[in-house]
This record gives sequence, C-alpha cells and structure tokens, in this order.
Amino acid sequence: MEHVVFFPGPEGAPAFRRFSSLDDVVRFVEHLRNAEGVSEVSVHGLSPVPVAFRAYYKVEVPPADMPVVPEQGFAPLEAVAPVESVEAVEPVAQPEPVAAMSGVEGPVAEASPEPSSNGKRSLGFFAH
Repeated sequence: MEHVVFFPGPEGAPAFRRFSSLDDVVRFVEHLRNAEGVSEVSVHGLSPVPVAFRAYYKVEVPPADMPVVPEQGFAPLEAVAPVESVEAVEPVAQPEPVAAMSGVEGPVAEASPEPSSNGKRSLGFFAH
C-alpha cells in the first residue's frame, strides 16, 4: 500500500511526498524531524476507491412560447417571428414520436455497446 506524508514545506507552503512502503515513510519523517526541524507531519495510507460510471440522459422540453420544427427540433429564437397578439398564434402540433419520424416501425431497441475482442467495453471517443 502506498502512503503519503503531508508536511509544511519551505516558507510554510503545504507539501507532500508519496512512498511505496511504510519503511520509506518512517525514514522520511525521521529526516524531517531530525534534519529539517519539522514536527508537524501527517501520514496517510492510500487505498484504491472503486468507481463506477452510469449513463445519464437529459430530457429537454421547449418553452411554451418556442415553436417546434419536427425535422430540426427546437426552432432557434432568431427564426421565430414576433407575435402581434395572442389571438394570432396558432397552436403548435405535437411532434411525432422518434420511431415514427425515423421510419422505424415497432418499438425502438436500446443501443448497447458491443464488447471488443478482449471482452472489455470501450470508453469510445473519450478513451483517446
């Protein structure tokens, strides 16, 4: 297990050093105390912390006053003509479901990443 030693460095700035063994830590702390006169040290063991990644999807709904163009999504604000009065506005049609717009019939299957030749999943674009 790796260890880290925190101590005040030159001019009181915080400093630290990592060590691969506890024996190295003890020798360094002894050096700090005996040769450097540093008595304010702390030693911490470094252990790995497991991390998991999960997919996160964010759904956006256009504001009530922004028209929706089914082929393009939300209309840009610059493309929206100013409205003279509320009576002149026609209601916006509900957009078609994604499957109907893309020409796919039936339920849309969720895309799943294919495992690589070594059996592990790739991180895709972000791995490079």
